[in-house]
Amino acid sequence: MDLPDPPLERFTLTGCDRVVATPAHFDVAYVEPIVNGRTGDFTALYDVTVSASDGDRIEVTGRVEQQRHLRPDGEPPEADGFQLSLDDDTVIARCRMVDGFFRERTELLAPPVTLLGLRPSPGFAAALAAWRHDGTEDLELSAAISARHADGAQFGILEPGVFSSVRAVRPSALGPDLLDVELEDGVWEPLPAGARPLWESWLRQRPTVSGTWVPLSPHMRHEWLRLALAGNRYRARPDRPAGTTYHLDGTQVTDGNAFYCALGEAINGPGGYFGWNGYALNDCLSGEWGAAPPFTLRWTAHETAKNSMGVESFTELMAVFAQADVTVTLA
Repeated sequence: MDLPDPPLERFTLTGCDRVVATPAHFDVAYVEPIVNGRTGDFTALYDVTVSASDGDRIEVTGRVEQQRHLRPDGEPPEADGFQLSLDDDTVIARCRMVDGFFRERTELLAPPVTLLGLRPSPGFAAALAAWRHDGTEDLELSAAISARHADGAQFGILEPGVFSSVRAVRPSALGPDLLDVELEDGVWEPLPAGARPLWESWLRQRPTVSGTWVPLSPHMRHEWLRLALAGNRYRARPDRPAGTTYHLDGTQVTDGNAFYCALGEAINGPGGYFGWNGYALNDCLSGEWGAAPPFTLRWTAHETAKNSMGVESFTELMAVFAQADVTVTLA
């Protein structure tokens, strides 16, 4: 699962009618289709550099998402055009097409996986025995992957983590009743290489102080949030009494992931989780994640988030809280 980050790729925006001064660099930008004057679902691009512009053409370099389901589709969507924009809704360029962006990236697929020291369940053991006996049909494996904390608690990592046909099975050197199972494909959503130190740290000891996410890049803050979710998913956490006030320090909220890192710790302390996107936030606001409305969120230095997230995103976030009966006081 420890794959390198996607490499820098070069893209050409053609048929542009809006051009920024070059060169320019951005931590993250978004490619959005435009249909009937409205933007559709975006695809994130990281470590973005606008390297040159010439007439209606813009040369851009950047990295696609590590997560497979968040990468560009193999074919461009039906659209009137595209725009490249930032977190604060600034539009870098509008164009007819982004050449080289929409394609299959087989080079980023994970290598085949071998499960070492597998102790199969009775059902899977029976399926393996039948497959090894006749071998006439593929044996498909679909399974989630979990880790174990030093205290024995379960950390759910990927669901599903593996979806593949079995290639080979052999006795494992790790134990007399264990098997090594070789698969045709890799992990569906491998974790980025930079996440390994985070996982090793969290599996030894959960954060004991707030703000361990602050030095991380926006991309790695997403992985920090994955750990916060994984570490809290199986922990009983009763909601505090209604009417509780929580304090959100917005000083370091410089992107969307940073907001959810800070919110989780404001509600549930160091390493806490309270959503990592809008859908997850709505789930948490329904209760059983440490706080149930009505409650008050006192948000200091909120202008930092407003400036970095964009007025539209900030306004939508405030509407979500208001609809859930959360009083947000801004300071």
